[in-house]
Amino acid sequence: MRNGTLPWPRVVPLVLALVSVLAVGGAPASAAYQASVYANKTAFTTCEGSSSTIPTKLRALAVNGFAYLGYAVSTYEGSTFTRSRVLARVGLDQAFYVHSHGDHYSVGWGFREDNGTCTQSVVSAGEIKARRTKPANLVIASTCHLGEAASNFPDAFGIERLKSGVNGGGNRGPEFYMGYSGVAWTIDQLAFETNFWARVKSGRNLGDAFVEARAMTAWRYATTPNWYGTYWYSGSPFPVDPCPSCI
Repeated sequence: MRNGTLPWPRVVPLVLALVSVLAVGGAPASAAYQASVYANKTAFTTCEGSSSTIPTKLRALAVNGFAYLGYAVSTYEGSTFTRSRVLARVGLDQAFYVHSHGDHYSVGWGFREDNGTCTQSVVSAGEIKARRTKPANLVIASTCHLGEAASNFPDAFGIERLKSGVNGGGNRGPEFYMGYSGVAWTIDQLAFETNFWARVKSGRNLGDAFVEARAMTAWRYATTPNWYGTYWYSGSPFPVDPCPSCI
C-alpha cells in the first residue's frame, strides 16, 4: 500500500497497514445482512508519522455504499480494528471491506490489523475461510496484492477467482470481489473507489460500476484494480423474490 507519494515497502518488519474505520451503525431494516468495514489509519498517524485523511474517506465511502445496498454496517479503526474482532465477526459477514496493508506473509495471503499500535498482526485468508460456512455477497480488499491472480483471499469468502461474462454468461451467483494487483497507492484508491461507489449509487451493476470507474479515474500511479464474480450483480444482499407467475 502506498500513501500518495510515500512508498510503503512490501515487507515491513513491525507492520504497515493502511486503513481507517469509524464505528458507525448501518441500515436498521437490514439487520439480518451483516457487513463489516475495517480501516487502518494508525500506520500513517503513528507508525509512519504522516497523517492522512484518505483512510477515513475510504471508510466513509464503504460504509455509505454498503448501507445503500441494504447491509447493516459496523465499522472499526485503531484499537477497535483487531485481529480477534475480525475473526469473531467474519463468519457472519455478507459484505466485508478492509483498507490496510495486504500481502503474502509467512502465514499466507492476508492483511494487517490496526489495534492502535505499530505491532500489527496478520489476519490470514486461511483463518477467515475456517470461519465461513457460505459465500459472502460483496468483498472489497482495498489493499496491495490481494487482488492478484495468485491471491487466495477471495476464496476465503467462498468467491472463486472467476468472472462471469459481460453478456450475462457464466453467472457466478450473487457475489462480487474487488481488490488490487501489485502495489496500490492510496490517492488512486480514493479516486477510484469514489467513482465506483458513485456509479453504484447511480443504479449501475457492480461490473459496470467497476469498468466505468476505472475509465473515469485519473490514475497517478500504476494502481491496478481487479474483480471476480458476477458482472451483472447489483451488490444487494436481499434474496430474489420467487416469480408467482413463472412455471
